[in-house]
Amino acid sequence: MGLEHVRLAVAGLDAEHLHILELKENTPAAGLMPVFHTDIYKRLDVSLVDHIILEKLLNIKADSETALTYTYDKQDAVDRVKSGDFQLAVLLNPVKAEVIKAIADAGDRMPRKSTYFYPKEPAGLVFNKL
Repeated sequence: MGLEHVRLAVAGLDAEHLHILELKENTPAAGLMPVFHTDIYKRLDVSLVDHIILEKLLNIKADSETALTYTYDKQDAVDRVKSGDFQLAVLLNPVKAEVIKAIADAGDRMPRKSTYFYPKEPAGLVFNKL
């Protein structure tokens, strides 16, 4: 399902470079995540960011008042780090639909802000009879 290695890019560690981080062995990282999550959940790059980078390393909890912003536009995120609006940007690969389905089929839930899809269906199409 494309979950062999966790790879993500980080802007803001230094002014001139975008750093690529790759987790080759997931077992130690998975041990830092809540035990009730499935193995497939623990192999997602967004899970690594949510549970290890945000919660463990930066001490930012899901209900935290700390300023976090989410964007689908990678260039905008990098530009805002360069301009000083943000201190750090973590760029993730989009989660494939079959991975989301596998996690749902296993009875698990996706991490926060990990299911942005575009284009979105118009709300009236789903809720109202035509």
